Amino acid sequence: MGASAYVGRVGGLAVALGIGAAVAMGQGAAWATPTDAGPSATDPRSVDADDGVDSDAALDSASTESPAPTPTPATGPDTQTPSLTAETSRANSLLSSLTRAAERGVALTTGGAITSKKAATQKDPGATTIDEANPEEETAVVESATSAPVRKKSFAMPESQPTERAFLHVLTPKPAPEVRSVDRLAATVAAVAESAQTIVQRTAAAVEQTPFNALAANSAIQNAVPVMTAAAAPPVEPGTLPRLLTNLVSAFGFGALAGNTPGAPIGTPIVMALLALAVQRESRESVATLSKTAAVGNDPVAALALTGTPTAAVAAPSDPSTSYVVTPVAVSPNTSIITKVTGPGGLNNTQTRFGVGGTDLGIMWDNGIKDDPNTAVNEHQVLMLFGDTFSNSSPVRTGVWRNNMLFRSSDNILSNGMYVQDGSAPVAGTTADDFAGAPLVYNSELNKNIFKQVIANERYAVGNDVTIIPTSAISVPYDNAYGSRQYATFMDVRSWDSAGRWTTNYSGVAFSDDNGVTWHVAPESIRASAPGYSTKTFVSGNQNFQQFALVKPPAGSPEAQQGWVYAYGTPSGRNGTVYLSRVQQDQILDATKYQYWNGSTWVTNNPAAAKPILPGTTSSGFFGFFKTTTYPSVGEMSVQYNAYEQKYIMLTTDPSGNVVMRKADKPEGPWSAPITLVSGTKMPGAYAPMINPWSSTENVPASDSQYLYWNLSTWNDYEVTLMRTDLSKV
Repeated sequence: MGASAYVGRVGGLAVALGIGAAVAMGQGAAWATPTDAGPSATDPRSVDADDGVDSDAALDSASTESPAPTPTPATGPDTQTPSLTAETSRANSLLSSLTRAAERGVALTTGGAITSKKAATQKDPGATTIDEANPEEETAVVESATSAPVRKKSFAMPESQPTERAFLHVLTPKPAPEVRSVDRLAATVAAVAESAQTIVQRTAAAVEQTPFNALAANSAIQNAVPVMTAAAAPPVEPGTLPRLLTNLVSAFGFGALAGNTPGAPIGTPIVMALLALAVQRESRESVATLSKTAAVGNDPVAALALTGTPTAAVAAPSDPSTSYVVTPVAVSPNTSIITKVTGPGGLNNTQTRFGVGGTDLGIMWDNGIKDDPNTAVNEHQVLMLFGDTFSNSSPVRTGVWRNNMLFRSSDNILSNGMYVQDGSAPVAGTTADDFAGAPLVYNSELNKNIFKQVIANERYAVGNDVTIIPTSAISVPYDNAYGSRQYATFMDVRSWDSAGRWTTNYSGVAFSDDNGVTWHVAPESIRASAPGYSTKTFVSGNQNFQQFALVKPPAGSPEAQQGWVYAYGTPSGRNGTVYLSRVQQDQILDATKYQYWNGSTWVTNNPAAAKPILPGTTSSGFFGFFKTTTYPSVGEMSVQYNAYEQKYIMLTTDPSGNVVMRKADKPEGPWSAPITLVSGTKMPGAYAPMINPWSSTENVPASDSQYLYWNLSTWNDYEVTLMRTDLSKV
């Protein structure tokens, strides 16, 4: 492990400070002398090397490397290589000088007093927020100091571009009192900068001669803070220094200070905050990563600066939901793979960002919440519930395990994938963000915030009780804070049996009034699958409603105006057929309020009256006697009304493992014969095709209206993939 890995990252921080200062001050340009040239990387995302049929691997962008410069031999009395301890001491002295300079500058500029007291914690609603699980992945809010907040689509910065967000928080210059001693301060900062360069070089030599100790090396390097100054910059205008410090802090992931007030006093904790972020970034790097990423590594801003050409501005980072590029992979004449929704690498990189290495199902529904244009996030989202979820991607289905978890997305450009914003975990005295990409919780095993189980097992089972898995969900208008309540059906699994077969204890319905952060199971919704399997009484017919597909009729239809919600049901496993019920949208939680389709009419509160709705095959029997009718077996299913087709569409798997589509004009049918979308031989182990509710609606571009987007789970890699079917071809 060479010292260049450490020195280069300090150089990257120096460049970011220099460029950030120039942009924030609105004068001059900053650059770094290319004395520590290193590799630059242009790839804005991590690529999953084990992505199977996904096209993400085609997106690799090669990085270029420059050889590290040959150090000049030292001369004079200090030719002996200094110890790491000595250089750490010098770095600490340097830090003290920089801190005092910053304090004096702030005091001179604002008329305040120099203070080293701890700053009070403030929550700034307009600040850039840092995801506790991954502080380098953020949701940025661009706000001017002199104007109202501007709404923008939220996004997360790719991990390889941590410093580009420095240019998202530049505040408009604002007049301030005259600074009388700025020239003296500038001279002090310049002197400190010169000392910093010497300390960094000497520390590099110390690290090379010292047995590797990551913590000690980190301490020495992080305390040696290089300060880059703008070359040939004009005198600092009044009011610039506080704005500079504020913007530099914001550039490294901290919110605007004191309510975005450029002249707010800033004390020593601000300088320390810059150092703290640098230490956090370094401590998250593994030894292997440090050895592979020398000098400036994947820091594009530092790479630009190290070219030796003055850089006045850097282009703003792109939004992954729109900039991510995929090449659809056809798996049939009508259907293509778009990209992975879950797993390592790719668009969402869920293993790093959320701790989700593998999961299944991926049911989707519209949360029914209107977007507030005055906020920085889009409250109108597609929510996704997943079944058994594990932290490891290899070996599959290992690591931290939870029964279920949830993602959120406001991405309506589905042709390049479905982007999930950063997650949120509650901090002491606060609650999780109801519109973040996922509810998170701290996990001591992994020492970070990861996915949270959202639907708890409330123990209505008798005997063996394995897991709680969601099967469908919808939202309906409700008198709560958001005007919408989320409902999710689930099954409680008693045992996993042979392939495609399992036994449930019961099914039920959970509801959420905070956009999926917390869920509550309604006792009156529990349906026992057999006598003695649940604390609730078994009702004949409920064994056919252990897995659900909830569906809302199209807006404006007589059924919608009457408030009906349809609930398709199947027995547990993948070998039963489909039954149909309906219920008023304000009575979803009460199993006694459902009506059941008996083939010709609706029957209230009698699940045994429900008859299969898919077309059956009748045998001739023996001389016309003992005729029997068999109905198609289906796996996990989803049903939606599709505006392009102007029909209801049902997706299921069949006994051969094919994903098939059926169509009908009405919820009760008649339903068409199956149309194969994906062959079981083309994608072995595929199951649970779940329709995206924004397909063919006004929520997606008009050019996408002919496409049906849906999630598909695959057993071998235990991931969820976004698929697309061209409805004009089926």
